[in-house]
Amino acid sequence: MRTTSTINTNTASMLTLVKLPDLLSILNALFGFTAILLVFGDTSVTENALKNALVLILLAAVVDGLDGIVARKIECSSLGEYLDSLADMLSFGVAPAIVVYALIKSYFEVTPTHINVVLAFCGAYVISGMLRLARFNANLFVEKKALPNERSSEFEGFPITSSAIFLASFMLLAIELQLPSSSSVPLLTGLLGLLCLLMTSRIRYRKLRDKRIAIPLGIVFFTLFVFYILSLAFVYSALLVFILTAFYMCSPLLYNKREKFK
Repeated sequence: MRTTSTINTNTASMLTLVKLPDLLSILNALFGFTAILLVFGDTSVTENALKNALVLILLAAVVDGLDGIVARKIECSSLGEYLDSLADMLSFGVAPAIVVYALIKSYFEVTPTHINVVLAFCGAYVISGMLRLARFNANLFVEKKALPNERSSEFEGFPITSSAIFLASFMLLAIELQLPSSSSVPLLTGLLGLLCLLMTSRIRYRKLRDKRIAIPLGIVFFTLFVFYILSLAFVYSALLVFILTAFYMCSPLLYNKREKFK
């Protein structure tokens, strides 16, 4: 049976937070993720299947946002927080990593060495997402205990949902625009590494609860889904999703500068 640590998760770095039992949990998840990928073997995934999977990841992000709104405005259960984290881990941690692996293995021409490198980065993405969610839940527990009626307006580390949106929109663009392997594979691998760093970082991101932000985002996502279902050119809406997520990724730099000059 585990005992909880007294380290303050709001100030400690991720390396300080992770202890030996946590490393075993990480190894457990890594084995499970690798087992899933081994099932692929030499099986190729079609372009249509990849695009369907990426659209479903974006749809999952929309549902995740609705989940939070309904929980705050209407009702929530004692299982809600735990179910939310488990669903996020599956839809925004495991699923994007599997799609990245399948895309590079089936769609791009790469050597076995490159495949192994991509596999390592995909595993790192899953673990980083898991650590990000674990720290978020630990911080939430501390906040509830200290200030039961108040909630922070910020996240620590880039949200796993935004990471999945960023990856999914980029992969849709890579497929739709027929980007060459020589540029797509290094870019995708680099993005995985960047997201690993950002998710486990202590950079603070503001929560997107403002209706002025949420409503336009919802319209963009809805347009992408409608265009995709109707087999229309959805590349522009996918590009807009990618740009908006990239802007959110860089947002701490913008509002930190603004606060500095106040």
